[in-house]
Amino acid sequence: MNILNHLNTAMEYIEENLCAELDLEEVAGRACVSADSFRRFFSYMTGMTLKEYVRRRRLTLAAEDIRLGQGRIVDLAVKYGYDSGAAFSRAFAKQHGLTPNEYRKYGGIIKIFPPASFHITIKGAKEMNFRIVELAETTIYGIAKEYEGQGYPDRETLRHMMWSEECENVPGKLAEGSWNQPGSKAYDGIWYGVWQDGKYLIGREENDIRKNRSKEEYHLPAGTYAAFQTEAGGLAWEEFPKLFELIFGSWLPTSGYTQKGDTIVEVYHLWTDKEERKKKRYYEVWVPVEKRAI
Repeated sequence: MNILNHLNTAMEYIEENLCAELDLEEVAGRACVSADSFRRFFSYMTGMTLKEYVRRRRLTLAAEDIRLGQGRIVDLAVKYGYDSGAAFSRAFAKQHGLTPNEYRKYGGIIKIFPPASFHITIKGAKEMNFRIVELAETTIYGIAKEYEGQGYPDRETLRHMMWSEECENVPGKLAEGSWNQPGSKAYDGIWYGVWQDGKYLIGREENDIRKNRSKEEYHLPAGTYAAFQTEAGGLAWEEFPKLFELIFGSWLPTSGYTQKGDTIVEVYHLWTDKEERKKKRYYEVWVPVEKRAI
């Protein structure tokens, strides 16, 4: 697999020199191909030009610098290869949907791009909706089930069984009414799926739970969470495996963060009405993190 080693050596060189003028001949030399061959291969495999990839990676790193208060906006513009603060702000807003000053002042959801690496499949170079959440301890109520040691082939099987109306229908044991009930708002809003200590819990905050239903109390730990959001309209059983792969296969190993503890929080934004749910539902994964020790 020497070709993969050469390609990944080239990608490591790009990553180490993101803030410098990219020397395509040097990159191609490390991949043991011509500059034109590397440019064409990269575009074919990632769906973007090398120049676009570098731009997206720079703006990903710039967003992290801004969030951490690292330097003035004009200095970051120079650091990441822009001729002016205005040009940097336009590029930042085009990728992230908000200006550097807005992000520094208010925070928000941004679009990050993990580094690309070549394997049998490509890891990274996929757009991810990302934000940092500083969460106060949050109490939710729900129903949990053991996962580890219970013979389930994978986590997706347990998740499906607990959410499905045809199986255990945990939401129906917690909320008023039922899915698709005309005029009902019983299922509108936020639901949580929490993986921790070998269990999976489906729950909501207290005001959203039917008062006379049996439920467990659970405390989401306070702390810093990396939060990743899907686009609207997808199905949970399709979206969560893809999102988990991007987070733990691409983002976390290269992010400068480590996972803190074993908690993983799935956040479901749902609607009772079927048509509304199909159009508007979206999902998040929150992972408690801390900065990796240098």
